[in-house]
This record gives sequence, C-alpha cells and structure tokens, in this order.
Amino acid sequence: MQNYQLDPQSVEIVGRNKLVNELLKAGIEVSLPIRDRGIDLIAYIDIDKENELQSFVACPIQMKAATERRFSLNKKYERFKNLLLTFVWHVNDPNSNIIYALTYSEALKVAEKLE
Repeated sequence: MQNYQLDPQSVEIVGRNKLVNELLKAGIEVSLPIRDRGIDLIAYIDIDKENELQSFVACPIQMKAATERRFSLNKKYERFKNLLLTFVWHVNDPNSNIIYALTYSEALKVAEKLE
C-alpha cells in the first residue's frame, strides 16, 4: 500500500485521531477544547468499573504530529501544569506510526541532548 502525501492540516487531523483512538482503547475518555490556547486534548477518567475512583482525573495534552520523526519544544508549554507533550510520528504509515508522551521537563532534557 502506497503512502498518500498529506498536507499539514491532514497530518494534524490524522495524528490527533491516532492519539484519540489509542487513549480510548486504554479506557481513557477524551475531550477536545473549543479554543486552541496550547492544549489540543484533555484526557480524563470520570468513572471506573470498580467504583474506586475518588475524584475526576484529567490531563491536558499538546500534540505534535508528523509524517516522519520530528521533535520540537516551545518554552510556552512550560506554563501549563501537568501538560503531556505527545509526539505522533509516521502518521501516514500504520505499520510505523508511534506515539511518545513526555512531561515538559522530560521533553526539555531530550531537547538539550539534541542541541
């Protein structure tokens, strides 16, 4: 199967859908913010099967999608508490796509090593 050339907007959509699918398969709910202020998705757990969850648990996610391996970090994301930075690579190749999720401090360490 030949990989279709995706435009940047399609790369973002395909990457977001891949990430959402993986979260849902893991039993995690997903919400899409109406406005984009640096948070692309909110992953949350509101109920559990055993009724042991004591409170609503949520995590903001900033997603970067690419058709290849691409890593970048913007200092503006440092201000978001508990933000997960996710990198969805090879979005147009289902046999090679992969998702990495890092905290800002973890991503900063990677960025420093890449300099």
